[in-house]
Amino acid sequence: MSNPTPPKRWRASRETPPPRSLTAVVAVAAMLVVAVGATGCGSSSKPALTKAQLLAKGNAICAEGNKKNQSAQKAFGENPSKAQLTTYVTGTFVPNVQGQIHAIRALGAPSGEQATVTHMLDVAQEDLNKVKSKPLLLASGPDTFANFAALAHPYGLTECARNS
Repeated sequence: MSNPTPPKRWRASRETPPPRSLTAVVAVAAMLVVAVGATGCGSSSKPALTKAQLLAKGNAICAEGNKKNQSAQKAFGENPSKAQLTTYVTGTFVPNVQGQIHAIRALGAPSGEQATVTHMLDVAQEDLNKVKSKPLLLASGPDTFANFAALAHPYGLTECARNS
C-alpha cells in the first residue's frame, strides 16, 4: 500500500497566486470599501447650513415649542398644585423641550461651528436632565435653563430658553 499524498496547502509566496476564491473575496471587499468611501456617511449629500439658516430654523422650532408649553400652562391656571405641575412637566414640558433639542441637533451646524453648536445643545440637554430628575425645579424660576441661555442667546438662538 502506498501512502496517499497530503492535499496541497496554499502558502503565501511570490511564486504561487492565491486561490481564486480568496481573490474574489478580496476583490468584492475592495469594491465595497470603494463604494462606501464614494458615498460617504450621508452627511455630504446635504449642503451645510449657514448660521443664519440655523438661527432661523432653530428659533422657529423653539417659538413653536414655547406656544405649545404656554397653551398647556393655561390649562391649570395661576396656582397649580404640585401634582398638576409635575404632570405638566413630565407629560408636556420635558417631551416638548426634548423634541426641540433633537430637532435643532438634526439641523446640523454651520461649517466650522459644529463644536459650538454641539456644546450648546449638550448644555441644553444637561439642563433638561435636571428638570427630568426634579420636575418641581421648573417652578423655582427662569434660571433652570440659565446655563444653556448663556450660550444660546449670544449665539442668536433667542427664542430658546426665552425666559432664562
